[in-house]
Amino acid sequence: MQHDSSLLVDALAALDPMILEHEFSLLGYGRGSAPPSPEALLAEGFSARIDDPLETTFVVRRSVADEMPPADTRQNGLRVILLVAELPPELVGFASTIAGALAERNVPIILVGTASRDHLLVPEAAWPEALAVLRGLRDAARKLLEVTADATPEDDDPL
Repeated sequence: MQHDSSLLVDALAALDPMILEHEFSLLGYGRGSAPPSPEALLAEGFSARIDDPLETTFVVRRSVADEMPPADTRQNGLRVILLVAELPPELVGFASTIAGALAERNVPIILVGTASRDHLLVPEAAWPEALAVLRGLRDAARKLLEVTADATPEDDDPL
């Protein structure tokens, strides 16, 4: 099994951020007040419904959100960045590394994880900066892997 830090470097080196085409909205309904999932979601390329004990949250294209009942909370003007590479289940620190790098650049995010990859929701105006940060993390990790691959066993000798 790989060491945790090498798993993280490998995952960052495999970062392949893809911006999805449409504007999205995040809708929050208090417990028990959420509508059924609209039938239109079946045809969507990306959407999410998360039911937890306190609320139901939808992430849907803005045009779909406009057809849904008024939500308790609503945030429009979001773009979805799909992190294409699959992530191993034992990976530690991936989301915190990305969130920290984006926070340093004042890019707010909402992280949505799925079975094998993550998605970031970012404000419309922030997606170019977010992509630049993600690509910078990827490039730095790839450079680190190159340096590590070029190192000889003697380089690790502390004497």
